Amino acid sequence: MRLDRLPAFFSRCIRRLYPDSLLSRLILIFSVSFLVFLVLTTIYASESRHFYFMRGLMADRARHMAETAVLLDMTAPEIRFLLRDQFNNSGFNVHFSSARPDFSVADEELEEPSRLMEYMLNRALSRFYDRPLHRGLNRRPSGGSAPDVPRRAVLVLKELNMPSPMEDFWKSLRQYFVKPRRVPGPSVYLASAAIPLHDGSWVVFEDSSPGFPPLPEFPLGIILSIELFFVFVSLFAFYVCVRPLRRLAEAAESFGRDIPGTPALKEEGPAEVREATHAFNRMQESIREFLDERERTIAAVSHDLRTPLTRMRLRVEQLDGEKRSSLLKDIGELQQIMDTTIDIARSKNEAPAMVDVASLLESLVEDRQEMGLDIRLEQDLEDPDRLFAIPPLLARPLSMKRCLSNLMDNALRYGRHVVVGVEDSSAELKVVISDDGPGIAEDQLEKVFEPFYRVEPSRSRSTGGTGLGLSIARGMAHMHGGDVRLENRPEGGLRAIASFCRA
Repeated sequence: MRLDRLPAFFSRCIRRLYPDSLLSRLILIFSVSFLVFLVLTTIYASESRHFYFMRGLMADRARHMAETAVLLDMTAPEIRFLLRDQFNNSGFNVHFSSARPDFSVADEELEEPSRLMEYMLNRALSRFYDRPLHRGLNRRPSGGSAPDVPRRAVLVLKELNMPSPMEDFWKSLRQYFVKPRRVPGPSVYLASAAIPLHDGSWVVFEDSSPGFPPLPEFPLGIILSIELFFVFVSLFAFYVCVRPLRRLAEAAESFGRDIPGTPALKEEGPAEVREATHAFNRMQESIREFLDERERTIAAVSHDLRTPLTRMRLRVEQLDGEKRSSLLKDIGELQQIMDTTIDIARSKNEAPAMVDVASLLESLVEDRQEMGLDIRLEQDLEDPDRLFAIPPLLARPLSMKRCLSNLMDNALRYGRHVVVGVEDSSAELKVVISDDGPGIAEDQLEKVFEPFYRVEPSRSRSTGGTGLGLSIARGMAHMHGGDVRLENRPEGGLRAIASFCRA
């Protein structure tokens, strides 16, 4: 894969994985953000926990060294070795030196922790001693707001192997899913310290803490539990917020199918949703008023045009035969356009009812067969049991009838043989009307749905029609939540597919 194509590849992957609904997107964004917040907060808390644990461990070990040194200093030199043997164990070794040991820090990263633990040791010693400093030592500024203490002892850290919060996180993650066998780790720390005694000798300590300290593991299970709880809470909260928007979308979809029968939406929910609902209700009312005014205008125009057209027809019939036929044809086209326009306006107010699809298709096909036209149902539908097994459809009967009639007449006008088929499912009903005509160029398949548009020369005005049939058919299919589309058949001819939503 080319590197310059990686951004586009990841962009496509994100688009495919990104949810489509508003509810899913809100839950995804907030859940991922909250999970990142929990992990970062826990890592920060773990960092603080590690610091204070190590500080407490250093303070405890420094106090133990100071107490041991004071006890040895108070004991006679002849019997110190007896106490020394009592103090020695696997992680704590005590021995004496006549001179100050030469300690040095091997790793720069251990310089700061070494100074910190040395300060803790000297501070613990200052509680027991109230005398001048040992020769060769001086005061060491503690830095910050801590009090200055005499530097009686020297201390260096040779190892400090406590796991970081991120290492602890990945270790807990592996243990949560894989459960590996526990292996003893290296020592947490290894320190060397030297404290002067009254007789001029030095007591030297080699202190180590084997294995990792018993710190609690990274709380991955708790984080996942809190995340699941947050997901459920956000699911409920976002569902309550998104539900009014979903009702608004459903009302808009219903309004598109049934303008007169869609009631006003109840204005409830958050202020923004109430405002959107109020605007939607105002829009519904405005559209209804516009449609009512349009229907009244069309009815008035149709009433006013009938009388002039009738007078024109009577006058034309008194003319010569050649002129009369052409004028009568023009008058007939005007009458057909006017009747079609009136039917479109009236169909908007038609009430939905259960339509027997089988009987409707059978009657439409038989009416055209009686006129001598070559049209039939497809072979599967010639069986009455198969035909009448099609469930009824909730639709506007006259609108659905006109939609299918227009498609059948259009197919019969340009083809010699027409076949009507049905594809039914629980979601939609499809009526497929196929002809063996000349077909339509691919770039014209959508343009023919425009009002008064005709394809030249094979589908010219001379073949009949007003250029409104397909436009009316698609508009009435849209009223039923469906569509009308055209496609050329591979064997020749055109296929019109009218879909009607069952939901």
